[in-house]
Amino acid sequence: MHIGINAQLLSLGQNYRNGGVSRYIRYLLTELAKAPGEHTYTVYVNGPDVIEHLGVQHPQITYISAPWSETRPIERVLWEQGTLPSLLQKQRIDVLHSPVNVLPVRIPRRCATVVTLHDLAFLRYPEVLTRAKSIYHHLFTIRSLRRATKIITVSESTKQDAHDLVHIPLDRLHTVYPCIDQRFSNVSEVAKVQEFRQKHGLTDGYILYLSTLEPRKNIPTLINAYHKLRQDYGVREKLVLAGSKGWLYESIFARVHELGLEAEVIFPGYVPDSEQVEWYQAASVFAYPSLYEGFGMPVAEALACGIPVVTSNVSSLPEAGAQVALCVDPQSVEAVSQALYRALTDTELKERSRIQASSVAQTFSAQRMAQQTIEVYEQAANTLQKRMQRVAFVS
Repeated sequence: MHIGINAQLLSLGQNYRNGGVSRYIRYLLTELAKAPGEHTYTVYVNGPDVIEHLGVQHPQITYISAPWSETRPIERVLWEQGTLPSLLQKQRIDVLHSPVNVLPVRIPRRCATVVTLHDLAFLRYPEVLTRAKSIYHHLFTIRSLRRATKIITVSESTKQDAHDLVHIPLDRLHTVYPCIDQRFSNVSEVAKVQEFRQKHGLTDGYILYLSTLEPRKNIPTLINAYHKLRQDYGVREKLVLAGSKGWLYESIFARVHELGLEAEVIFPGYVPDSEQVEWYQAASVFAYPSLYEGFGMPVAEALACGIPVVTSNVSSLPEAGAQVALCVDPQSVEAVSQALYRALTDTELKERSRIQASSVAQTFSAQRMAQQTIEVYEQAANTLQKRMQRVAFVS
């Protein structure tokens, strides 16, 4: 088959755009370049610099670049909805994969479609999105889910959401877990951990959060739990809130100020890919009490680095926690605080986290993700072919 992949949201910039969905696309393309199967691929990206820096080539894969970057969403949407359909027709694409929620409105009749659904936060928690993002998802994401031949969901939780909230039949939904990059799969030596902590003035250790600063991540509750942790147990570890400012983040900084924690809560800003492993491995605990996640990749990455993790017991986060993380009610300051204290002091939990790091990495491997994705492409093509045969027979 000839498979098209709309990789317009692939970003290699050093900012929040190089986050979850961009890394999902990058890891998928990297793995397909190693093992593309029997198919050929045309990948649509933003700008020739993306192709150059992506650094993955294979004779079965062709890259076509649009003349703008992912930082210009209006142009991207216009290209996606206006230009891409004609390219699909011209290049005789058999299966189009849109890796981030949205398909073009117009699709050639003989082109099967696969869309990856990362989450339905705009339906579960509409208040945590800007109005523009909410309108976009209501206009395009729901329509795409209803029209797609097959849908990849990044967790069983997201699969159930698609069934419950958008009424998508379960036989069109296929869970394929995202992968963890191999660089997260090593447990660091104690000496390197101490060296990193010393370099950043964190010699007593630290509780790490690493993701975009936005409302859905429930960071004010984490700050409150940390404040309680210091009051009740006198812990000396700092709280590191690492990540770019996303949207509606003002309450985070306000809460730190209200509690007088300016000297204890560290904001290092965006952490580039090259430094993320060190931040994970040197942490005493990783904390991620998000209210809702399609998958929750930082949880799996931290576990693969061998450190204890405290996360939420809602949505997909227990899946990302792989039966290793401590999963608690994210709305309860008391529960989060107690779990953090256990993660900081329970030597058995620390050892179990270290030992099971390799099994977590294997569960969320790139090879498994790519192979299962190719299988969905093939199922989508077969489904469309059978559908067209039925139509031809009836007519």
